Amino acid sequence: MSAIRIANRYAKSILQLAIEKGQLEEVNRDMEMLNVATDDSRDFYLMLKSPIIHADKKMAVINGVFGNKLTSITSNFLEILVRKGREGFLPDVIDVFRNMYNAHKGITEVELRTAYELSEQTRQAIMDRLRSMAGLQEIRMKTTIDDSLIGGYVLRFEDKLIDTSIQRGLNILKDDFDNNDYIRKF
Repeated sequence: MSAIRIANRYAKSILQLAIEKGQLEEVNRDMEMLNVATDDSRDFYLMLKSPIIHADKKMAVINGVFGNKLTSITSNFLEILVRKGREGFLPDVIDVFRNMYNAHKGITEVELRTAYELSEQTRQAIMDRLRSMAGLQEIRMKTTIDDSLIGGYVLRFEDKLIDTSIQRGLNILKDDFDNNDYIRKF
């Protein structure tokens, strides 16, 4: 079975259980905590993926790292994942869970790259315009600085990309000069 199908099944099951038990926000916080652990700690990530480390030791490490910080739903979910030998798929399950959670809550994650730091007023203006143009309800914006853009911004959400950077404009201009149809080519 593919990793995507496995991640979808497990993420859907924990999402539905959390909704049913009325603990969706708590489980989401747990998933964010697990995401930080798998992203920030290469050792933790490799331990999950290792076929050499026995399931009991993996569960002991998970319990040692998180202790009583996780809800019972998430703890039981992790035990099932480890018992079934699917703990290596945890990062994928977390990603799918986050997407399902956002879809359930009507949240759209937006990535904004700019050449320089934006004021809060400018960020808010971009978010307001995005809400009205794209019909988005709630937006979570992640902003990064990329000085290679020279100016302008690159906005990415869902499967859309809005690129108003000066770098893109220069690239288009360069292509126009390279492919000049008005000069006879020999």
